[in-house]
Amino acid sequence: MFVSTCLRTWTTDRPSIFARDVQINDTAYRRLDPEYFAWLRSKMTMAKLATNAGKISREEFDTLREKFNVIQDWAIHRFGEPALLEAVRSLDTRTYEPPVAEPDSPPQPSRPAEAVKDSVLGKVDAIRERAVSLGWTTDQLYATGPSGRFGVSHDRALVCYLKPHDEIGEVTRQSIEIILPNGVQQRFYNMLVEQPWIARLR
Repeated sequence: MFVSTCLRTWTTDRPSIFARDVQINDTAYRRLDPEYFAWLRSKMTMAKLATNAGKISREEFDTLREKFNVIQDWAIHRFGEPALLEAVRSLDTRTYEPPVAEPDSPPQPSRPAEAVKDSVLGKVDAIRERAVSLGWTTDQLYATGPSGRFGVSHDRALVCYLKPHDEIGEVTRQSIEIILPNGVQQRFYNMLVEQPWIARLR
């Protein structure tokens, strides 16, 4: 099971092909282990205190608790209660570093906005035909407002994640690879199709 800091989850039967931390679109996930479970549990304790102090609503806390209970049940089954209790006792939450989504690259004020737009759109144009043939929609590839202007839409299309110095790598039905200037490889996932590594929790 992989878990985000806001308690979103997904599971896979092929964990060996993924790093400890995985970013799906704009959310970072970490493979659940006793130490990360202990950190998440500490955040639930803080949320309960905030609820008692009136800083968050009871409904919000109940939603978090339901999500955490699913994670806790999975962790107990996977690691055993003694290992989880030991992690809770020994973890220093002040020094633990949770998963963090890769931040957007800083803006480049020296480059005209139109040149940035053309660079990014050109990269998507180059793979558009192949992507559409594999089942991607143009809405998933491009983000335009009612006037056709380039920009981030509520749909968070591929162009929203690309920067001028990024490159597009492998294109498949399930995902499109984004290669950052430092060589880091990310994937923009097509969440409208089945992903073989996701088992949805109900």
